[in-house]
Amino acid sequence: MQDQQQHCGSLHQGCLELEDEDGVVRFMSFMRHSGWNRLTLGPGAAARLALLLLAGLLAGCEGEVTLDLATDLPTDPNITQIVVNVRGVEFSTSGGGTETLEFRDSQPIDLITLADDSGVFRMFTDEELSEGNYTGVRLLFDEDRLDDAFVSLANGTEYPLNVTQGDHAPLRFDIDDNDNSSESFTLVLDLRKSLSFDDDSDEYTLTPALRAVATEDMSRIEGTLSINCPGSGSLGEGAVYLFEGRNVTPDDIDGAGVEPFATSPVFTAQGGTFFYALRYLPAGDYTLAVTCVGNDEDPLADDDLRFRNATNVNLDEQEIITLDLP
Repeated sequence: MQDQQQHCGSLHQGCLELEDEDGVVRFMSFMRHSGWNRLTLGPGAAARLALLLLAGLLAGCEGEVTLDLATDLPTDPNITQIVVNVRGVEFSTSGGGTETLEFRDSQPIDLITLADDSGVFRMFTDEELSEGNYTGVRLLFDEDRLDDAFVSLANGTEYPLNVTQGDHAPLRFDIDDNDNSSESFTLVLDLRKSLSFDDDSDEYTLTPALRAVATEDMSRIEGTLSINCPGSGSLGEGAVYLFEGRNVTPDDIDGAGVEPFATSPVFTAQGGTFFYALRYLPAGDYTLAVTCVGNDEDPLADDDLRFRNATNVNLDEQEIITLDLP
């Protein structure tokens, strides 16, 4: 063998280094004189088995990735279903290339069900990726089944859903062909940022706004709210927005200027208590702000959401912060 390489094999936790042809000869000799030889079916079978095993070892050290999919709820609380056919994901690399992971058959997924803490969808488990510096990821949809996508409301009305290709969400991990690696990410589709409605065509459009968080490091911010909304406003129509960085001046979702990193509607618990939950967050410094008119958000327009109670928060890895907002 002219090149010195490390190759992974399923019989080893690491990699077996084969430095030259003598290594192959010694391996085949071991097979002929070991207990493996008793499993053969005829002359030369040990050599054939050795070559088969070596072929597996020569496949190369590939990293593994596990991916989960979750969602944040859309603006309209009357939406009960958002169904799309997902066929996999596409990774981008620092060299400008891409690599895809795809299901055998596309999966119809109701994105609303993934907004529940227990509703995370396992997309891939320990799938192999080749060597590279990975910098982004986005969802892939079944182009042959785009017409099957739809949005349903609580009153039973169903609307067509146009599905467009979103940008790659930033992420970063490396796979080296001289080493094994295992990465796990949760992909979060923020439906408040992704879903828009066209009054003229009477249909919805999904432009995926995705974030990717290392699953083992995910954190969370949650708490109750007792803010007095002006006029006849109610916190039941409100939302909590999270922005990257400290002392950020909050802004709505409009594709310009400051955009929220994550969002949460204001929920109403039994007894009338208002609460929020910002989930699937990486560590960092953030600015959190509340709006009493979160249901007015239109991601295609510049809305005046009249943010209030802006608060700085620092989040560590694997941390759950309870932050009640008076």
